[in-house]
Amino acid sequence: MLRDRKELEENLIPSIKSIKSKKKVINDIKTQLASYDILAGDIQGWINDPQSELPNLDIRQMFLFAEQIYLKTGNLEINPEVYFTESEVKEARQFSGVLERQDEINFPITITNATVVGNSAFATIMDIKTINKLLSNHLLSYNFEVQREAKFKRREDKVIIEPTISMNNVKEITQHLLEGTLVPTKLVFNAATRTAESGTELVYDPKKLELTITKGTRMDIVDGYHRCMGLQNALQTNPELNFNFIVLITNYSTKRAQQYQAQLAKATPISKTRIQELEANRLSDTVVQQLKDESDLQGKISQTHRIHSINKELVSYNVLADTIDEQFRMETRADAADIGDYLVEFFNFLIDSNPSAFINDIEENKKTSLINDNNMFVGYLVLARRMMEHKIKPREVRNYIKDINFIRDNPLWVELGILNDKGNISDTVRARKAIKQYFEEINL
Repeated sequence: MLRDRKELEENLIPSIKSIKSKKKVINDIKTQLASYDILAGDIQGWINDPQSELPNLDIRQMFLFAEQIYLKTGNLEINPEVYFTESEVKEARQFSGVLERQDEINFPITITNATVVGNSAFATIMDIKTINKLLSNHLLSYNFEVQREAKFKRREDKVIIEPTISMNNVKEITQHLLEGTLVPTKLVFNAATRTAESGTELVYDPKKLELTITKGTRMDIVDGYHRCMGLQNALQTNPELNFNFIVLITNYSTKRAQQYQAQLAKATPISKTRIQELEANRLSDTVVQQLKDESDLQGKISQTHRIHSINKELVSYNVLADTIDEQFRMETRADAADIGDYLVEFFNFLIDSNPSAFINDIEENKKTSLINDNNMFVGYLVLARRMMEHKIKPREVRNYIKDINFIRDNPLWVELGILNDKGNISDTVRARKAIKQYFEEINL
């Protein structure tokens, strides 16, 4: 579908109610749908209780029924052209009352020969028949938020959002597929975070190279919508057609899917060692990636153990990932997303509390203060975990931080073993342990 089915269902309900008592109109709807062998009793049930019945309709029934309601009411919010693809319309027109559909599938689905190409990103080869099955069973959707652009049309007093589709491009792709001249390219699908019933959308087995898309996952087409429409059209002409696409499957939030749309095309396979690393720290890596993408720490996280002053970096990747992995309990991708959301706000308020130390004069502040020291971020994460456990809003971090004397000359830092007698951190293991303990004892 071009738009969310639930949106159509919600918009249909008031329109159905507006004609519910008009016997002549209802009888005409029943007459029109009888040509598709849809029983009058079934139609009456949909009209009597649309809220309960509409979610159970087959996609073909949904189109035919919505079309009739639209024709009778003229409500632009339920115009089928806005919701259904050309392929779905053609399939609905061939409906004959038989609900069983060939090749009916649903998640979970396991994909073979999948390789890791980055954190929360996997690559595989998928034939067009498999992609068509996903499309026909509505397991792949068009998400306006992750597409490059959409069209906004004003109709009367309403603004309607529609996909930007070049039918010439679709026809050209269809023709190339049928003639065997289409160049293999990459499609990008995103398993949207927080949509799976289990809380984890993708499960990867590095030994078997298998990627399982779990039940309830919403899979969005990030790149390749025209090619998907083209392959559907081509298979309608020649059901025996064979062609493979490279498919990149990601597990990103909507915001990250938007930000990385252009970069995803550059993904390349990585070593088995890195695969193991990603699997071992997968959830904490995901949280750090969210901080890199969405928080004021963007551009300030070093990819190495060293902090590069020329880049105005504040904290190393491993300090964040290791501490998050240690401090926060995460079992699913949904857990990681919740923690990521909290930490984005937490660090935004922390950095905003002292722009001089965290943004404008980083190196000058390092000379006299520990507030922006790499190791101190271990303590900040301990504080964030405690605040989250106590359901304290992230903005309150400003009140806790302002009461701490971060000046290097503060004798407390030597007393705790964070600094040595010369005012330096000589033993990072000991220092981080002491910092953790200090932030554990802050009164909340």
